[in-house]
Amino acid sequence: MQEIEHWLEKLGMSEYAQRFAENDIDFGVLVQLTDADLKELGVASLGLRKRLLAAITERGTAAAQAAGEPVGPQAGERRQVTILFADISGFTALSQQLDAEEVRELVTRFTALVDGIVIGYGGTVDKHIGDAVMALFGAPRAHDDDPLRAARAALDIHEALARSNETARHPIEAHVGIASGEVVAGTIGRAAAHDYTVLGDSVNLAARLVGVAASGLTVISDGVQRALRGRGMCDALGEMALKGLSAPARVWGLRGISGDAVFASGGAFVGREAELEQFRSIVGACLGRRAGRVIFVRGEAGIGKTRLVEEMRRYADAQGFAIHRSLVLDFGVSKSQDPIRALLQSLLGLSPASDPAERLRAAEGLVAEGVVAPDRRVFLHDLLDLPQTAEWRALDDAMDNAARNRGKRALTAALAANACRHCPTLLIVEDLHWADPQVLAHLAALASAIADGPGLLVMTSRVEGDPLDLAWRASCRGTPFETIDLGPLRHDEALSLAGSFIDATQRVALACIERAAGNPLFLEQLLRSAEEGREDAVPASVQSLVLARMDRLAPRDRQAFQAAAVIGQRFALALLRRLIGASDYACDGLVGNALVLPEGEDYLFAHALIQEGAYASLLRSRRRELHLQAAEWFADRDLTLHAQHRQGSTPVPPDAPAVRSEA
Repeated sequence: MQEIEHWLEKLGMSEYAQRFAENDIDFGVLVQLTDADLKELGVASLGLRKRLLAAITERGTAAAQAAGEPVGPQAGERRQVTILFADISGFTALSQQLDAEEVRELVTRFTALVDGIVIGYGGTVDKHIGDAVMALFGAPRAHDDDPLRAARAALDIHEALARSNETARHPIEAHVGIASGEVVAGTIGRAAAHDYTVLGDSVNLAARLVGVAASGLTVISDGVQRALRGRGMCDALGEMALKGLSAPARVWGLRGISGDAVFASGGAFVGREAELEQFRSIVGACLGRRAGRVIFVRGEAGIGKTRLVEEMRRYADAQGFAIHRSLVLDFGVSKSQDPIRALLQSLLGLSPASDPAERLRAAEGLVAEGVVAPDRRVFLHDLLDLPQTAEWRALDDAMDNAARNRGKRALTAALAANACRHCPTLLIVEDLHWADPQVLAHLAALASAIADGPGLLVMTSRVEGDPLDLAWRASCRGTPFETIDLGPLRHDEALSLAGSFIDATQRVALACIERAAGNPLFLEQLLRSAEEGREDAVPASVQSLVLARMDRLAPRDRQAFQAAAVIGQRFALALLRRLIGASDYACDGLVGNALVLPEGEDYLFAHALIQEGAYASLLRSRRRELHLQAAEWFADRDLTLHAQHRQGSTPVPPDAPAVRSEA
């Protein structure tokens, strides 16, 4: 533990040494820490967490290199990536009008602003090229919503420039282009250095799109528009012939992002009758007894948590409930996007776009009605992002952080209880697996606050990363708690869902149903791919989900995860150890992340598409190498599998579908 303390001291973060020691974090555990783990350890600042994660990655990479291990994406991978290019509009004319020193200051201001926004949304700045910024979302770290992050970043760039122009000597605007697709990511050598970057058609497309975007606007590719799944407010710009591209590209103008957390979907809502009946019963009891309940919906990514909660919302709305909804995000956001502040604003009839005058009137109304005591107004102004008087600022400065958080939790609870006194109230908070300890503490206060009124708190989380332990449940102080665990759709339900896309009796539809294994998101995306003639490919959205989970693994587990995908849906530990050259490897990390399951003496991927997504991330050269090693293993054990892996080790044309072993 002393080594960890010295390491933190070198980073200028020695104040966290005690917390690392209390939680038994050594260098072996260090490389497995995620952003959510750092939040739980009390590292509240996004900037400090980013610095720590970068330092952890650097240390893990150095250790892997010293041990002769591959170090992740730097070794080369195929990835689904969204690429954003942002340029200063009319830069050539500005360069002719201004002094070179002024031009340098202008470019520095622009790139600093764009870089900050990109990093805040979990992206990576790939490079600066003159006045242009090239940014990546999905490499070297993937998220399951990278196109949405890129779109939000583009809109924020335009908005931030407009604000900065109010005081700037030389106002500037930007034009932005965004494209998504499969690329090869890894290091490219140049002289004595190695740069991480991505190569592929999508990079060229994004570079062309920024050229056709007008000043102050963002142009996105057709793939990005589809990936936004109804969230993007877009104008169709038709097909454009772009320089260097063999065929015209369909493009869109991005105007905004819908605030609704429910993605648009072409598929019908099917199944879940028992879960909805359970909810209806809870609503009846809540109204009849005027007593609150907590409902916790859990399930794997894509299993239909949001769709079920939307059906719950519709039913509650029909029963006269006021609905207030928020979403926990796993990256840096402004105060207005904080889930607790978003709920509070909704309870007060405000929106993220409400101006300070509206928020101030709402605050004064609460004090006038006696809902908030005058001496609690300091917490209300904090939560509503309103200025503090000198007296309140002095009061705030006199408190420690724990006292401030207690005050804000008590205030939030009081407002929820007040809402329940006026009418039945439904509070919805989605994606709790990203929640930090402060958000969880606020939610516990809300759960207690609705206990004595017609209030419901509905929350969702993935099973892996479920943050609601026994201590949290106990802190709800007796408010009844219901957990709804969502499993896969039944075959007849999957047939019904497929029927909303194409004839469910078709061979292609039946193949998609079997491949999706009851996951509605996977099924919808497979059906869409089939409609586009890409039925053998892993859909981009599914691939991003797999990459996001893979990128959270420690280097050795990551290497094993990809190698296991070459073996097949079921794999033997002995063969996996041979492929990665580690005779003592255990699959604990993969099992702990719900990626594989023990199956007798072997292991089984938790879902066929997880295996296919991991396989698709490998470079073709690496796939052939691993298939050849597997073929040698099976030479005197199983002639059929030997032949399959020999086939996989044979070079194939670039456009040929990947060989998926059925081992």
